[in-house]
Amino acid sequence: MARQLKPGDSVAIIEGIPTAFNGQQRRLGFEDAMKAAGARIVAEQSGEWEMDKANNVAAAMLGEHPDIKAILCGNDDMALGAVAAVKAAGRAGTVLIAGFDNISAIRPLLDSGAVAATADQHGGELAVFGIEAALKILHGEAPPADQTTPVDVITK
Repeated sequence: MARQLKPGDSVAIIEGIPTAFNGQQRRLGFEDAMKAAGARIVAEQSGEWEMDKANNVAAAMLGEHPDIKAILCGNDDMALGAVAAVKAAGRAGTVLIAGFDNISAIRPLLDSGAVAATADQHGGELAVFGIEAALKILHGEAPPADQTTPVDVITK
């Protein structure tokens, strides 16, 4: 997404719940990527991980900053809300939208170009790691070391 922006372009971030660690990390990653691209972050607000809340937040951001070129969302549910707000504002095709989680509902929007990208952190693997850790602890073993999964950028 950053490659599609020009230095100085205005972008907005719709983050998850501000006190959630994963939401904070996603927001910081978005900020780092936009700063590296030379984009200007003109608005940041919580969508609380919810589609309807993100729709309202995105609509307000677009009204206040009509030059927004991209909206980065902390999850795909919020990206769905941002897509609806962009469409309602008559800006479809002019505002790039990114999400996170690679949920099935986002796939048609990636294919149509309504969403530029999402990130897949392989939630199924994370769930398996959590279950395996819980079983080890229940059996009296030491908690396992931190484990990671890849994070892949998914585009059309």
